[in-house]
Amino acid sequence: MSSSSPPGNDHNPPSAQGKRPSFQGKRVVVALLIGMVIGWAVGLFMESIVQHSPTSIDPGDLVWLRRLLAAAGALSGLAIEAMRQLQAANPDPIYHQNRQGVRRRW
Repeated sequence: MSSSSPPGNDHNPPSAQGKRPSFQGKRVVVALLIGMVIGWAVGLFMESIVQHSPTSIDPGDLVWLRRLLAAAGALSGLAIEAMRQLQAANPDPIYHQNRQGVRRRW
C-alpha cells in the first residue's frame, strides 16, 4: 500500500494547487447592474415616502437622490463581487483554511 504522497500529507497535488479561478469580468458587471437596480428601487421607495409626507422637496432633488442611490448600489455590487473573486483567487493556502470557531471581538 504505497501512495504517491508521504503519510499525513493531505494537501492537493501541485497541479491542482496551481489552478486558480480566473477573474470573471462579466460576473462583476452583472453584480454592478444588480446593485444599481437595488439602489434605484431604494430610491423609488424613498421618493414615495417623501411624496406622502408633509415635507416639500423639489422633484429635481428627488431625481438626483435616486441617481445617487443607484450609483451607490452599483459601486457596492461591483466592490463586493470583485473582492469575492480576488479572495477566491488568492494563492496563499493559509488564507483558505477553515476559520470556524474563531471569533473576533470588536
